[in-house]
Amino acid sequence: MRGSHSPLTRDLSDRTVKHITAVATDSRRATVRLQGKGKAADLCGILSGTEDGVVAVGPGLRVEGWNGGATRILGYAREDALGRVCHEVFQGKDRCGNSVCGKNCPAMAKLRRGELVPTRDLLARDRSGRKVWLSLTTVVPPPAYRDECLLVHVFREMALPPELERLVAERLRGEGRPSALDILSLREREVLRLLAEGAGTTEIARRLYISPATARNHIQHILSRLQVGSRLEAVALALREPFWTSSRAGEREETPLPRR
Repeated sequence: MRGSHSPLTRDLSDRTVKHITAVATDSRRATVRLQGKGKAADLCGILSGTEDGVVAVGPGLRVEGWNGGATRILGYAREDALGRVCHEVFQGKDRCGNSVCGKNCPAMAKLRRGELVPTRDLLARDRSGRKVWLSLTTVVPPPAYRDECLLVHVFREMALPPELERLVAERLRGEGRPSALDILSLREREVLRLLAEGAGTTEIARRLYISPATARNHIQHILSRLQVGSRLEAVALALREPFWTSSRAGEREETPLPRR
């Protein structure tokens, strides 16, 4: 009778439907895998119109979204980057050569504390191993996305790498002219610049991803080495240096400079 099916026929039909559904699901997963995953891919899609690199990072600090700009800058194809741990891709260091990418991601630590992550200069490596200086901004996605996407890195290559800044600084200073600040280490110069910007101990610690105690130690070393009695005197001494007050100049390689 039309419309009636034996138990065997119904069983075969159910199995066929399940098989087709499984194949379709696998196909969709493969497509998502190439484009990025779910909400992370959505975020990268929203930002796909920019030439900047956009990388969405999910649970386990794994790359869940990757746009064409990231491929252009770092050389990794989307399918090669997705699923990898973020710090293995960027291999990031700051201007003093300190590693800032790792399992204990400082950006994630700030986000957990509810703090904003400041834009920073990052020395990364592309797929070929070439050093690439990046200006990197970290964006916190809306709450609806955070089960799949914890943060989004937006970055571009720096127009003037620190190596060129150093050459400019040397030209402005003049060959062989000594500086009262030569006695300071790269990190101490970094701290002194932040003091000149008006930053206090807590702000310096936040900007440099160090503890307040470490920031205070750096400040005490600066005062001792410059033989001054206060932070104000140290800043005044620095501002007497012509190269210090020149815009984006006067700092040695891999030391942050104030932006005007």
